[in-house]
Amino acid sequence: MALSIFNVILFLRYGWLFGAQDFQFHLQRIEELYQNSQHFNFFPSIATFAFNQNGSAVMSMYPKLPLYLFAACRLVIRQPIISYYIGIILMTFIGVTAYFSYLSIEQGKTIGAYTFAVAYMMSGLLINTNFTAADLGISFSLLFLPLVLAGLYHWLTSNHYKMLTVGISLICLSHVLNFIFVIVTLVLLTIINFKKVTKNKLINLVKAIVLTVLVTSSFWLPAYSFGTSVKMASPQKFPLAGINLPKYLFLTLTNSTWSSISIVALLGLILGFVFYRTLPKYLKQILWISIFYIVVISNIFPWYLLQDTKISIIQFTWRFLIFPQCFLILIFSYCLNDIIQRFSKKNVRRLVFSVFILVFLVLSLHSQFRITHFEINAPEVASPLTKDQNLQYKDGIVWFKATNSYEYQNILGFIGTKDYYPKNTLPVFDKIGYPEHHAFINNTAITVPTKNKAGSNQSDISFHSSHTASIELPFVIYNHHYQIKLDSKKIPLNISKHQLLLIKNVKAGTHTVHVQYKNNAITIAVALMTVAGFIAIIYVPKKHHSV
Repeated sequence: MALSIFNVILFLRYGWLFGAQDFQFHLQRIEELYQNSQHFNFFPSIATFAFNQNGSAVMSMYPKLPLYLFAACRLVIRQPIISYYIGIILMTFIGVTAYFSYLSIEQGKTIGAYTFAVAYMMSGLLINTNFTAADLGISFSLLFLPLVLAGLYHWLTSNHYKMLTVGISLICLSHVLNFIFVIVTLVLLTIINFKKVTKNKLINLVKAIVLTVLVTSSFWLPAYSFGTSVKMASPQKFPLAGINLPKYLFLTLTNSTWSSISIVALLGLILGFVFYRTLPKYLKQILWISIFYIVVISNIFPWYLLQDTKISIIQFTWRFLIFPQCFLILIFSYCLNDIIQRFSKKNVRRLVFSVFILVFLVLSLHSQFRITHFEINAPEVASPLTKDQNLQYKDGIVWFKATNSYEYQNILGFIGTKDYYPKNTLPVFDKIGYPEHHAFINNTAITVPTKNKAGSNQSDISFHSSHTASIELPFVIYNHHYQIKLDSKKIPLNISKHQLLLIKNVKAGTHTVHVQYKNNAITIAVALMTVAGFIAIIYVPKKHHSV
């Protein structure tokens, strides 16, 4: 736990939040879950407290597992800035799974296990993912990558499949793209080891797949329900290009990595070849898989040819470097363990090990210093964000800081993220967003202001009409699982051409519309599937030869 605190020590020194690429997006997700949790709804389907408060399905279209830790910290601590850093500390501590994953393969080699856990969780790559990218989904999924690797090892060697199931499920509930990348990598490693795959192992693999489908239903089932209801705006696309290997090598050597492997991973690559003959077979395999990824995602491969294909969903080829990062640090830890054990004197072994731990700490401090030094002079978020007054950028990186709770709340204002809004809603996105929340009159450009009172999966929208009219309210409708009340009287659901809530023939005066999303079929199905999956994972039969 002390090392987990050390991993954020320079940020805690200021007690401020600093800008990062996806920071506003994830803070709004945390806020939505936090507010819903206070209403005892732990699985919000739509956004009513955040994301412009207009019913976006973003809470269903992205996995929510990482949010629960931060929402829980907020519920206990209340102070939003400190609670966020406590969440980061606890998230880093969860990385202890790397220690036990290593030991499950290399039993008794505690030096290697400790080295792996510390070097992996305190690497510049993870620190930058936390504080430069602020992509909590990626950060959380990285915690469980060692668990997946260990699970695959145990499935191939002893036909035990539940560790693999748990690891893959946790990654799926954290980050969709990393889940896809993990599946691709597992397929590659399985093909390499196809001679070890027997009929019984295939049967247990099918069991693992079924259990994964069950326990991850809280994500994919609501996402499928919303995703098949309307045509949605996809996440932003970026030019697909391979990485420049000399540039990324420089970033690694200077510990300036954001999207490259760390210095320790590079040492793992070198030691992997130096001690290649003595490496176990599985380490040799992941060494070559690491090299394969590094070469394939470089600009040697013509990635631009795939720009208009489904593969462009990966956005950045450097995302695959999470595997060389994990695999090469594992190799480094194995080699370091063997090197240290060659010293006959216990005190010398302790000294060498301590020096390496100290180096990891220094590298962590350096990564933290670079980020805080860049952001320290950034402007404060002094007023609520609007479409005309949004977050600032410097050198292509989001540049701001929040020094107190008031400024934190300002970050939760307008957000320009249009992911998974209905495509028909995009032309009026700015009008229905925070803080205006305009309603449209009689299918024209004429608007009236509204006031929103958010609830859990529901909202009360008040407005005034000067004459009888049809009102297009600033609330997105995806399907027919909504209940509508006008001035406390239930009315039929109507959807406008912009995929917004339409109230027809409203008389002149002030009115309040209550809209609530409720899909009982999905809720019951998720509950049954999740419980069944958990029971199946926990259950150990008397003859448990292959779990």
